[in-house]
Amino acid sequence: MKPDLTFLSVVEDGPDDYVVGNGARFVNVPGIAAKVLALLDGTRTVEEVRKEVLERHGADVDVAAFVGGLDGLGLLQEPDLPPSPWDRVRPVHVRWLFSPAANAVVALAALAAVAAVVARPRIASGMSGLVWSDSLSFTLAFAVGSWVLVLVHELSHILAARSLGVRAQLSLGTRLQFLVVQTNVTGVWRLPRRARYRAHLAGMRTDLFLAACAACALYVAENAVARLVLAICASQIVWQFLFFMRTDVYYAFANATGNKNLMADAQAYLRHRGADTPRGVRVYAWFLIAGRVLGLAFLLGYTVPITLAVCGQAFAELGTSVQPVLTLAIVAFGWGLYLWVFIRQRLR
Repeated sequence: MKPDLTFLSVVEDGPDDYVVGNGARFVNVPGIAAKVLALLDGTRTVEEVRKEVLERHGADVDVAAFVGGLDGLGLLQEPDLPPSPWDRVRPVHVRWLFSPAANAVVALAALAAVAAVVARPRIASGMSGLVWSDSLSFTLAFAVGSWVLVLVHELSHILAARSLGVRAQLSLGTRLQFLVVQTNVTGVWRLPRRARYRAHLAGMRTDLFLAACAACALYVAENAVARLVLAICASQIVWQFLFFMRTDVYYAFANATGNKNLMADAQAYLRHRGADTPRGVRVYAWFLIAGRVLGLAFLLGYTVPITLAVCGQAFAELGTSVQPVLTLAIVAFGWGLYLWVFIRQRLR
């Protein structure tokens, strides 16, 4: 048997650390395994590769067992990927969005926004500039504004991934008590470490640009839409730093430190307390605990009270019009959708 594994991507990711994958599944292997893979090009048997590796590198590798292990992990099969409409977006179509010139535009917008806030501090007054006439206008503005801007955020991840030639898929998920739209860009693992940051941080880059444009608009004149965009985009940026969840900053941090399974390793450490656990994982494990506590506090101190306040106002308005009924229906739909996604994830 002369296995040809040249279809697998092999990317150096650190000292004696390589990422191997078939586009959908990836594993870490040491440097000697990467050398074995380089020889498995369909011209040698596994025993010939074993002898050659032993002669060149002084390592006796059971190549047959190694190939069998890759097969057991599903790496030797063509990945079964559902069709994605985003595959039609070619890298050449969107690469310009992440060019140095585009990055300069984002940086200039951010600098202009800082200057605007310094000149007129009222721009940073948060939501106080918004006037809500009733519960329905409040609920609709936040619901529609939040979902539109979240989709724009995730679209940025998709376009960044496609600019790198990586597949991307959208889905609904949960992060603690949060219902989220998430983008699967697993294929970035076949890219060098530095290139992955584009896909990880593209959403925050867009949030920054939109928030900066909104701040500049508020410098010219007070505007409820601009203030809503500023508030939502700023909160989305802050939310990404809550990386006790799998946020954009979490993935960027894991990529930077080389701890590719940081959360799973931290959870395993909390269960078993292994003495050989890397220090970074041990530190993150305690941050994970603190984050869970903060997340619960946020649920009890913010999410539940604001939901009760909106519902209370809607109940007080019952009988005056159909608007409070619509408000309660929107709130119920949001929580129902969260519970449906949450239960479906757990069943899987």
